[in-house]
Amino acid sequence: MQPDYHYALRMKNEEQRMKNEGARLKYSSFFILHSSFVLLLGLGCSALRLPYAESGGSDRPVVARVATLADPGQPGPYAVGVTRWTFTRPSTTTGQPRVLNALIWYPASAAATASPPADPRLGAPLDAEPDRRGQPYPVVVFSHGSGGSPLGYTYFATHLASHGFVMVAPPHPGNTSADCPSPCLASVPAARPSILDSAPNRPDDVVFALEQAASLSASGDPILAGLLDGDRSGVAGHSFGAWTTLQVVARDHRFRAAVAMATALRPGTAPAVPNIEAPVMLMAGALDDLVPLPGIEALYATFGANGPEHWLVALPRGGHLAFSNQCPPNRAGCGPNDLPQERAHALINRWTAAFLLRHVAGDERYAALLDPAPAEGDPEVQVSAAALTRP
Repeated sequence: MQPDYHYALRMKNEEQRMKNEGARLKYSSFFILHSSFVLLLGLGCSALRLPYAESGGSDRPVVARVATLADPGQPGPYAVGVTRWTFTRPSTTTGQPRVLNALIWYPASAAATASPPADPRLGAPLDAEPDRRGQPYPVVVFSHGSGGSPLGYTYFATHLASHGFVMVAPPHPGNTSADCPSPCLASVPAARPSILDSAPNRPDDVVFALEQAASLSASGDPILAGLLDGDRSGVAGHSFGAWTTLQVVARDHRFRAAVAMATALRPGTAPAVPNIEAPVMLMAGALDDLVPLPGIEALYATFGANGPEHWLVALPRGGHLAFSNQCPPNRAGCGPNDLPQERAHALINRWTAAFLLRHVAGDERYAALLDPAPAEGDPEVQVSAAALTRP
């Protein structure tokens, strides 16, 4: 973002803060701290020293501490590496071998990542030495969209890895950019068999990839040994991958939270909701030509007041491909007057990182950033939330 944008944003945030000063005095000290924290983020701080409380139980006093909290909208404190692994399982539909050539991004040693990656598509150096100081790290498994691949979301994978996550991204064979007729949509007769076969296989791909990566972490693998904390797992995905995400989190309650970007509204989407117990963040673009925003709003409403914590983060000038690396100018939401891709990615990264850091990594300090209020002065994002849990 350009400096003049930062200046305008600071002025807008300050004006909003002054308008609401009186009303905010009635809030608890938690929310007063939150407001100051958000203002500091608007001023461009990449890390803050934030006091927080920790309690070991009713018989222990609350102890005030000071810890460094990384800004979830900026790259995190870790360098990033990536490794490749091939996982093979029987197909859910045919029983034939199903080969998953997965990519796994992880926190890496800064010294090992000093040189640019040999393959820029990966977004990080291959097989760089891990940063083992913070291991084991929480895990997020990512499911790509129909006709896509894990390489289409490196902005997201590398951002979360920089904040201390291991990102496991399996492809979904038969439904990738390499093997599904383009456009890989259910409305295209040549692509329909791929989608019908992929639907029952995708959730099993995600669960299998997590289990295989966790097994490598428990072994003597030179890269992944000791790196993954399988008890802190989340799942995320885009489009068909977001549909996959909701199926996974409904079936397998090991996953602590889910992020579903531009969820494909296909059979099984809404029926999965009553079985979801973990917090869910839905994301959508108002200019999406494949998944209209009203459909995602209806899905959000399906969770209901008694459901798990659920969020809807909408980009008024974003389209379906705001959530992938590239947004071709001939697609809705990708034009010169629409939301720039860099800005879309910054918003996506900011909200998802805070959400996953709290609900998957278990860092309750990020609850201070999980509040729709900071988005009220930003015309590029609309945030709704319900059934919130507070520390």
